[in-house]
Amino acid sequence: MPGKVSNPRDLVLLLLADLLFVERRLAGEVLPALIGRVQDGALRAALEEHHEETKVHVTRLETAFRRLDAAPSANLSRAFEGAVAQHDEVARSIVDAGLADRFHADAALHVEHYEIAGYRALLRVAPAGVGEPLADTLRDEEQAARTLEKTLGRLARAR
Repeated sequence: MPGKVSNPRDLVLLLLADLLFVERRLAGEVLPALIGRVQDGALRAALEEHHEETKVHVTRLETAFRRLDAAPSANLSRAFEGAVAQHDEVARSIVDAGLADRFHADAALHVEHYEIAGYRALLRVAPAGVGEPLADTLRDEEQAARTLEKTLGRLARAR
């Protein structure tokens, strides 16, 4: 649980900590597990590419902490963990592989939107030296969302 937020720096650190938790979980566990579940080759390739980007996102966030003279620290993101738990619960009940891929892509898109919102909020309050590298991350997340939207459209037409 974060301490008191009493100034703009505290707010930036709070927002960084939420995103660092999400990016670390995605890079370390969530994306590798999802990649192992999908059957569609294009979806798998998109997720693999974004997995590599996500590792860079972790590094950028850790650097942002250091630029604020703070140790990188992740705070539990209940919203993200809730989304992961819901995905895992529903995914077990889907028996058709094509439908499962659509569900996985949709769940990934939900997470992308969460990350996009988080980075946009952060960039509004972060000092320039902290925010500039994270603007690249925001662009990566927006591109990943566009790719997932196209993939969802293709998967829906294939049915």
